[in-house]
Amino acid sequence: MNKVFVSGGSGYIGLHCISKLIQKGYVVKTSLRTISRKNEVIESLNKVIDCSNKLEFCELDLTRDEGWDEEIQGCDYVLHVASPLMLGYTKNPDDIINPAVDGLKRCLKAAIKNKVKRFVMTSSFAAIGSGFKNKTEFCDDDWTDLNNPDFNPYKNHIFAYSYSKTLAEKTLWDYMDSINENDKIEVCTINPTVVIGRSLSNDMGGSNLAIRKLLDGSMPFSANFGIDLVDVEDVAEMHVEAMINKDAKSKRFLLSSQTMWYSEVSEILRVNGFNKAPRFSAPNFIIRLFAKFDSEVRLILDRLGIKYKLSPNNANNILKWKPRNVENSILETAKQFYDLKKI
Repeated sequence: MNKVFVSGGSGYIGLHCISKLIQKGYVVKTSLRTISRKNEVIESLNKVIDCSNKLEFCELDLTRDEGWDEEIQGCDYVLHVASPLMLGYTKNPDDIINPAVDGLKRCLKAAIKNKVKRFVMTSSFAAIGSGFKNKTEFCDDDWTDLNNPDFNPYKNHIFAYSYSKTLAEKTLWDYMDSINENDKIEVCTINPTVVIGRSLSNDMGGSNLAIRKLLDGSMPFSANFGIDLVDVEDVAEMHVEAMINKDAKSKRFLLSSQTMWYSEVSEILRVNGFNKAPRFSAPNFIIRLFAKFDSEVRLILDRLGIKYKLSPNNANNILKWKPRNVENSILETAKQFYDLKKI
């Protein structure tokens, strides 16, 4: 029976990946930064699947060398999901960038040493379409430009997360290009947009912030920008499919189900009984003023008045992806926020 190593098993996407893998008959070994969260992970997974005798745990840290080689030994595949997530302002960009890049290196080198069949990295659309001012159409082959002077996390800390995901993914591809052919393993990346949908734990994930801000009253009005959405279950399923599909090697997989105006998201919530969702959108100058006092709102300033056109060609053509309806994902997310009393 094949065994899959999943880094970051307690996280929003990681839990869904583990669930999908166990459903398909794999044994999973997952890393936690703190092994004390083991029972929390088991409890979360047992809501949807019996993980008895199908799940192993280990304690690993993205910032430390110890244990990676030993823990990945005996695993056939690796899903590297773990990465620091921080949306909004951060005092020191290196607190996000260094763990993302160094953690990727540690996991990748251990996977290569143990000659796994395939290494799947959870990257992000941030590595495809961040920092552009005039470009609105993106596909799997596009790259965020780390040399763009307007995309400097040390001058504008709001870019730290996007920079970390881009640099980590570039590190993956550059490292694979640099090693001997005999040492290479198959790799690919998953590049989702804003991930929403039901969480398997009480942690709703950072990306669901976009929904929460329409529910908790912190945004008294909507904003005129396009938001690209994908359901977390789709993201997990595409990790597994990319792991086993023979044609997925050396590919990037942009995942975006639908792009809609943020006001449309608010309207979906409001007509389905979530009455705090704003009825009106504010002019862009009001949003820019509001962003001076809310670091989370600053994340959207470059998108004001813009709606992207995204083409997830590799996922559609290679992985045969049939995306879920994101309107249902929006409502599932909102309902869970209320059920967990996080609003």
